[in-house]
Amino acid sequence: VAGSCEHAGVVHGIDAAPPQRGDGGYKLRIGHPGVNVPGATVPVALTGAEPHKGFLVYAVDDDETKPLGGWDNAAMPDGCQAHPQCSHAATHDAFHNTGIVTDVLPWIAPAEASDLAKDSVIKFKVTVVRDYETWFAFEQTFVVGTEEGAGEKGLTLAEPGRAPRANGGGGGGVRAPSKGAAVLGGWDGKSTGGDEPAPVTQPAIRPHERAIQDPLAADAVANPKTNSANDGGKAP
Repeated sequence: VAGSCEHAGVVHGIDAAPPQRGDGGYKLRIGHPGVNVPGATVPVALTGAEPHKGFLVYAVDDDETKPLGGWDNAAMPDGCQAHPQCSHAATHDAFHNTGIVTDVLPWIAPAEASDLAKDSVIKFKVTVVRDYETWFAFEQTFVVGTEEGAGEKGLTLAEPGRAPRANGGGGGGVRAPSKGAAVLGGWDGKSTGGDEPAPVTQPAIRPHERAIQDPLAADAVANPKTNSANDGGKAP
């Protein structure tokens, strides 16, 4: 379930835990062609030494006057989605809470060339939740027209229409919708055949219950804002 639209907007419990110092060893990397080509779909990898259970990622201009680009929701890896309340941001869904080490997200660069003028700075604002009381907020910048801004050629998305096999197996199979999207679409968790066991069916959660069961979702309902500057390490 998606949480807040705010950078560093994690509010867990009555006594909200502040963000930890630094980035916690997490890093945002971009694949080719990076921020240099308007309208391109770019792999954006959020990765760290330890798994993360929740996240929020979006791009803004250097002065943070507006969000830049969007996300290809159809190409999202399992457990990830474009945020339902602020589509310029990518976030987790309800099935990400087991913890993921690396998410490779499909960012769509802004189509207007004026948003990617040479030497302009594209700033990615990142919030990462390791566990209920441990989370980090940091920024990663890339300069348009530079070698770093062109991204890493070895960083790629899953082949369109297909998904990598579990446990590092080769080949891959036809991509299914994410588990979160499937449940919201009415999937009952029953097996459709083959060797895979039926997944555990998730009970229906009404909106007011969702906020109680997943504290990451509570702030999104009350404060569907789209832009927030880093407030120096204090969570709202």
